[in-house]
This record gives sequence, C-alpha cells and structure tokens, in this order.
Amino acid sequence: SARPKGKTNQVTIIKNMHPEEREYMLYLPLYDGLISLSIGVDSLATISQPLMDCPIRKNPVVFYGTSILQGGCASRPGMAHTNIISRRLNRECINLGFSGNAFLDLEVAKVIAEVEASVFVLDFVPNASVAKMKERMETFYRIIRGKHPDTPIIFIEDPIFPHTFYDEKVAKEVRRKNDTLKEIFNHLKKRNEKNIILISSKNMLGEDGEATVDGIHFTDLGMMRYADLVCPVIKKAIR
Repeated sequence: SARPKGKTNQVTIIKNMHPEEREYMLYLPLYDGLISLSIGVDSLATISQPLMDCPIRKNPVVFYGTSILQGGCASRPGMAHTNIISRRLNRECINLGFSGNAFLDLEVAKVIAEVEASVFVLDFVPNASVAKMKERMETFYRIIRGKHPDTPIIFIEDPIFPHTFYDEKVAKEVRRKNDTLKEIFNHLKKRNEKNIILISSKNMLGEDGEATVDGIHFTDLGMMRYADLVCPVIKKAIR
C-alpha cells in the first residue's frame, strides 16, 4: 500500500527480489484522484504489458451504488469488494460507487447502458429513498434493459446494518426500502422480465457486529462477506 505524504509522492513498492518475470496488479486509490503516475524499474529490468488479459476486460461486470460500493473504509484499494470479486472471477469489475449519491439518476443509467457488460449489479438501496425508488427504479432499469435485452441485471437489498438491532427508526427504514425494492422487482417479474435477480442481504454481514466500521461502511471482513454472498451469483449469471 502507498502511504501518501503530500501531493507528490515517491515510494519503493518492492525490492530485493530474485530476477524472474512476474505479473502485478496495481490498484489505484478509491477516493483520491491521480494527475499522473509513473512506474520505474531497475536499470537491468524491463516492464511491459501482460501477455494476456488478467483480469479479462471484455464484457466486464458493472456495479452501481453508494460509498459502501465505492470502497469507503477498506484498509487498502485491493480490499474493496469489487476488487475482491474481480480477482475471484478473473474479470474486470467497473466500480460506479458514488459517495453520498446513487439516487437512481437517469443520466447515470444512460452511461451504464453504453457498456457491453456481462452482468449489471445495481446496489443503490443504501442511499436511495423509498420515494426515489418508486419514482425512478423501473425507468432506470428500462434504460439499461433497452440496450441489453438479455444481459443479467442483479438488484441487491439494503444491508441489515448492525445498529438496526437497536435503532428502531433505522430498522424500519431499512425494512421499508427493502420491501419497496422487492415490490418493484416482483412487478417486473410479473411483467415477464427475464434475467433479473434479487440478492437478499439477510446473511450479507453476519450477526457478530464485526463487519462495519461505523455501523454502515464495511470493514475488510464486511467486504469479504459481501464478496462471498454476491460472487457466486455473478459467476452463475455470467455462465
């Protein structure tokens, strides 16, 4: 992991290695932006593109969601659950997680629809209100479906956050949002929509209270548990 100390940083990532060819995956920051990046090697070493796509970049998995999806509170960029899933599937995952957003903005749906994805994963419920879901969810879905009539689209429920066991107001809101998601999902099913999947959050975080930093954003353990739940569903959908 890089440990930035200012706007310009230089760090030795690895040294004292036996000379042989290796492949590396470099994860860029989840929240900070980069203006430029240079990678240097020993004077006797060479650096080049991989011989094959690893992960496979054709037909990526596209995720849309909130700061949780973006990777808020992951200890390092590689521990964001989209990156964990990417490694497990050997497939590029495009992370469209937006901190403080994911309000089912239809402009974002139009951008998402431009990607020739293998699967679309819609994980907006933590930030989207019941009113916004009722107003926009089906239209958001239809924009994507209109360009991708056969591509699997996965909806994910709001996590059962640890403080829902104590805070009755939050618990009620989570239930209302998940009930709304299921109601609209079932409406689509009744309209004979194919290749749509709903993932329940019942077993997403476990019951030990160890999966979040602040009751909302996932620890690395929470990221792993999310990946454990979601990855098999995506793998089956790709098949």
